[in-house]
Amino acid sequence: MKLDYDVVEDVFDDTTHIRTLTEQAPLPGGGWLLRTTLYTPHHITMDVIQIPGKKKKKPLFDPVA
Repeated sequence: MKLDYDVVEDVFDDTTHIRTLTEQAPLPGGGWLLRTTLYTPHHITMDVIQIPGKKKKKPLFDPVA
């Protein structure tokens, strides 16, 4: 299953060289998948959360333009 992710937040800190990327994707059966990735100079960490929802496809957050 291929999900279509929208970027919610993409932040890079010049001092620590840490980047945080948060994305959201609607699930075919309803609900949302939120994916947050933390990139550091030494590690990559990812956290995925499934949010059950109604059949409405309105985004949880407004995508970054």
